[in-house]
Amino acid sequence: MADLNCECGACGFDLNFTKPQLSLFCGCKDCRQALEWGATKGGKNPSALPELIYMRSDISAIAGKSFMKAFQLRQDAKSTRLYCVLCFSVIGVDYPGYRDNVFMFFKNHCRTSCDLSQSPAAAIYLNDLPDLSKAEVPIDVPVFHSFRFQQEQSRFRKVNGITDTFKKPASVPAGQSLRDIIKTLGPVEILNLQQGKSLM
Repeated sequence: MADLNCECGACGFDLNFTKPQLSLFCGCKDCRQALEWGATKGGKNPSALPELIYMRSDISAIAGKSFMKAFQLRQDAKSTRLYCVLCFSVIGVDYPGYRDNVFMFFKNHCRTSCDLSQSPAAAIYLNDLPDLSKAEVPIDVPVFHSFRFQQEQSRFRKVNGITDTFKKPASVPAGQSLRDIIKTLGPVEILNLQQGKSLM
């Protein structure tokens, strides 16, 4: 069992798994904008290239639920991000492509006892970065500038861990999924941020 908490400790989860399914570097505009919006509310400033941690969506206990709120960047958004409304840490992200098998959080934007020793398996959406020179990607990490072309999508699926992470769960979780928790928090707030616009 592992814990995952916001930076101020007001809210968080106990997780039934301690090791991530996957880690990725991500330069996409939405990840960076979501972290920037949190920073404008008092959260930590994002790194140039955020690191995403994917955990099995199997949550055994919730703490500080009254301090959790779900947001989407825009009306047509697919990702739903769960923030602490005190410190504006993003403590979980749900996306349809995760198939309720995993959820994601940003490394160094939460406090956790999860085993974070796993190296990122790939760096994705590097075309979205305003300054690619600031993205320090280790030489042995596969790089994906975009997924516009089928060959890049196929190459990505061959990266170790990708297929297993984004498939339907092999078994029913012992606890709750992040998606189920989000449904209990009331309406998701739509931020209506301008797409791709930096907030910092």
